[in-house]
Parts: sequence; C-alpha cells; structure tokens
Amino acid sequence: MSIQQLIISEVSQQPEPLLREVWHYLSFLKSKANDKPAAATGMRPGYGSVPGIELADDFDAPLEAFAEYRP
Repeated sequence: MSIQQLIISEVSQQPEPLLREVWHYLSFLKSKANDKPAAATGMRPGYGSVPGIELADDFDAPLEAFAEYRP
C-alpha cells in the first residue's frame, strides 16, 4: 500500500473537525515548501528593526513595581 493510499484510508475515517485541521496543516506545508528560507535570501531582520517602534531611554532601568524584590 502506498503512502498516498494509507493517508486516504486514515483521512476517510476521521471526523470533520479533524479533517479541517489536516487541511490547514497541508496548506501550511505547501506554503512552507513554496517559500524560500530567510537564510537563503540573505535578508534577515535585525533586533529592534520594526519601523515606528522606539524604546524608552530608561528601558533597562529597574521597574518600581519590583522595588520590594530588589536587594
């Protein structure tokens, strides 16, 4: 029995909600196979590269909410 026949046999016995999940997973696998990996394109976003997002100057400063836990 081929893998395709095994899959068809298993899928034909499953309830509708599970079939929907299988379909979504197959769609994901197909889109993943069509996409080029980020490393292959050479374009990877760097940390803090989201446009319009700016961190406060005191981003690393201790938070007052945790003052009671500091030594």
